[in-house]
Amino acid sequence: MTTKERLACGERILRSIDARRQSTKNPNDLLPLEQAIVDRELLELDSEPIASEKELLKPNRGRKSGAQLADLRLRRSGRSRSRGRASGA
Repeated sequence: MTTKERLACGERILRSIDARRQSTKNPNDLLPLEQAIVDRELLELDSEPIASEKELLKPNRGRKSGAQLADLRLRRSGRSRSRGRASGA
């Protein structure tokens, strides 16, 4: 499952939890499940290398696309996109 698919799945689950809370009027309904999903995503974000602080603080850098951000992460981690594609292409 890709990150995008996992996030979409988590979003659907969180929306259904919210709908259930609204219908039961119980704000604590399924709270442990919601917390587990949020904790998992926060851990995943924390473990991913991000762009260098220098890149983030550049003035007028404009909005970066997902591909550009992925390239920054890969460069920072010392990996290359071509390595991952060579075995799957």
